[in-house]
Amino acid sequence: MIKMETNTNSKQLKKFAILFATFVVPLLFFLFLASGKVNFNKLPVLTERVQNIPARTDVSLYNKVSVVSVVGSTSSVDAYQKVLNLYQVVYKYAAKYEKFQIVTLVPDTDKTIIDKLQKELALVGGESLDKWHFVVLSVSEIDTIVNSFESKATYDLEEGISEVFVVDEQLNLRGRTDDEDTESGVLFGYNAGEVAVLKNKLRDDLDVVFYESIYAVKE
Repeated sequence: MIKMETNTNSKQLKKFAILFATFVVPLLFFLFLASGKVNFNKLPVLTERVQNIPARTDVSLYNKVSVVSVVGSTSSVDAYQKVLNLYQVVYKYAAKYEKFQIVTLVPDTDKTIIDKLQKELALVGGESLDKWHFVVLSVSEIDTIVNSFESKATYDLEEGISEVFVVDEQLNLRGRTDDEDTESGVLFGYNAGEVAVLKNKLRDDLDVVFYESIYAVKE
């Protein structure tokens, strides 16, 4: 009789544990998230208030989370590949975020590069790119924007810049201060020629910036 009661109690405890794990734990986790007290490591601000895009272009970095790329006037396979990498690895992933955009700066010395890049994108399905802006600027304007990042990147008229940069809603350049692949640990830009960098670093860092934005609005 005692053994039967023990078995019954054991079964009841198991049922209670299952119900608790199934319903109570998820509810507590949801309430924890809803409280807005979630702690996570923010992506460091490397440079404050970088130069915005000239107003005449109708494209602004302000109030957006932007991935900024800079192309040159050379229609090389390498240039095409970097743009395709951005589309396949970053744009298709981050377009779900309302405030996301890619801004590609193009020198006014050869505007035909835009058509060529867009044709390459169309070949892989990149036909409707509402959150991707190609902005034509003078070389001096591009230099001004790039220099405002205060990184080691320099603009080459023919080749552009291999790295792309993350600029937040307040025009701050974001990046890493503990990057294991750089000697100083500081990562200003993400090499668009390396899929692994875009996938394992840039996408993760974009997620962090967007989470920051969501919780900032909530608070």
